[in-house]
Order: sequence, then C-alpha cells, then structure tokens
Amino acid sequence: MPTVSVIIPAYNHSKSVKEAIESVLNQSFANLEVIIIDDGSTDDTRSVIEQIQDSRIRYYYKDNGGRCTARNLGLFKAQGQYIAFLDHDDLWPPEYLHTLINQLEKNRDYGIAYARIIVLRPDGSKRELGSPDRLKSGWLTKDYFYSSPCISPSATCFRASVWEDTFWDEKLQIASEDYDVFLRLSTKTKFLFVPDTYLIKREQTDIAARNDRGDDNLIYGALSLARFYFHLGGDKYISKSILKRKISHRYRKAGRLNEQLRNRRAAILLFKKAISYYPFDIRLYFDILRAWCQSKKQDKKPDWQMPEALPPHITVTRGK
Repeated sequence: MPTVSVIIPAYNHSKSVKEAIESVLNQSFANLEVIIIDDGSTDDTRSVIEQIQDSRIRYYYKDNGGRCTARNLGLFKAQGQYIAFLDHDDLWPPEYLHTLINQLEKNRDYGIAYARIIVLRPDGSKRELGSPDRLKSGWLTKDYFYSSPCISPSATCFRASVWEDTFWDEKLQIASEDYDVFLRLSTKTKFLFVPDTYLIKREQTDIAARNDRGDDNLIYGALSLARFYFHLGGDKYISKSILKRKISHRYRKAGRLNEQLRNRRAAILLFKKAISYYPFDIRLYFDILRAWCQSKKQDKKPDWQMPEALPPHITVTRGK
C-alpha cells in the first residue's frame, strides 16, 4: 500500500499538468501513488499523461463537473495513509513530501502539515505569500475570522483520517472552496506550519479572470462563513458579533472591487449586504453613495444578482 496518495485534478492544461506530475514523480519520497482525475478535458491531456511511463500513476477520466468533484473522486480512490493535493499548474521541489510527512510522523497530534507558498510570475520573478500572523500552528478555527491562514491545497499534506467524513463542497466550483474546506477541517484537527519546504504556484496571467475570482472568493467566502456559523456548529467557536463584522467586511471588499470595475448594480447590492450585517460601519454609507452616483448606462453588469445562500449540507458526488 502506498504511503501517500497524491491527487491531481486536471482540465485542459496538458503542458502544465505534465510538469506537475513530473514534480511528484521526482520526489525523494517514492512510496506514493499519483491519482490523476481528468475532469472532462477536450485537449490532449489524456494522451500526454499516457505517455508518462510510471507504475505509480492511476488515471481516471470523468465528465466535467469542476475541480471539487475531481478532488472528491480522488479521495474515493485514494489508498494512502496520507493525502496530498496538487493542482495542475503548481509544482513541488524534490524534498517537499519527505519534509511534510517527516514532520507529521514526529508530531502525531497534528492532522495537517502545510508549507510556504512561492508565487512564480510569468516574467520569472518570485514572491512569497503570507505574513507571520498568517503562518501558524495549532487550532486555527478562530484565525479564519481574523487574518485568514495562508494555506493552499497544493501546499498541504493530510493524514487520510481527517477526510473520513469531510469532502470538498461541489456547490463551490468557482471560488472559495479552499477557504470553506479548511475552515471545516480546522474544527477537527490541528495544523502544523512547516517552513522548511514550499509550493511553487504559477501566477495566472489573465487579469480579468483574476479579478472575477477575487470577487467570487469574497462573496462565497462570506456565504461559507454564514453556513459554518448557523448550520455547521460554528457558533461554538466564535461569537455572532465577530461573525457579522467579518461577513460585512468581505461584502464591503467585494463591493469596492465591483465599484472599481464599474459594476454599479453589483457594488450597490454588495454594500447593502454589508450594511445588513454590520450597520455601524459608517464607511459603508459613503461607499453606497459613491456607487449610486456611477452611471447606469456604463454599468458593465446591469443584470448582476446576489448569489443565494449555501445549503446547510455539503454536496458530494462520486463523479462519472
């Protein structure tokens, strides 16, 4: 039985997924399986993967359903004592798995170990994510309501046991799925920050797509917080006043982003939502007045609607 199951969701990025797979196969820790879930790719992803000759690779094709469905299917297929995720556009240095697993072996009371994140820009320059207050060890649930921990799925290694009754929420296909699942996991186990290794995350070059994702991350992050508190036992960890301020702050940031992008209707609705959660923030009234003064004719998203609340349960399928 492999010690580590590495789950790689892939969709229409044959070149980058090949490099991601190679970074796993080149690990100094060799007792592993590589579970590649092809989420309905229409390019040459399958043929590229099939050309890689290594008995540790297990390839599965499924209908397109989004990254969370691919990760969940990988969890159903995994056989290892440890679980690690790697997105198709991320890379690991050779000692990555050895370093994280070694720390989990030494620290049995931790269920998750996570590493630093190095962002590789298109021009070859690098920057490191996370200030010291966002890189902590211990029980981190309350931290998600203050300065959120700087944790990426591709920069973590899990004991398989922490996933026994936890899955990625497949309703969150466009944004905030990482924030949501780590918040839920934070009530089950302690996190161990390991500064001795890192993830290489290749920066997305599509600025418009990054802006849209930033907007969605803020909104769906707020929805995740509300569900966590009101339906998943979050009231045991945080007060309602802190929850409301956190959610209001997220809606305000999303509103300001939409205001800058001249999405007038979206900005106004988001500022109203922020006020409904925390009406004592005087800045919000200036924000909504400023957005209201923007031209209706120049509104780039005149039909934008506020997303509905998340259902109280976590949606999971096995994929097809």
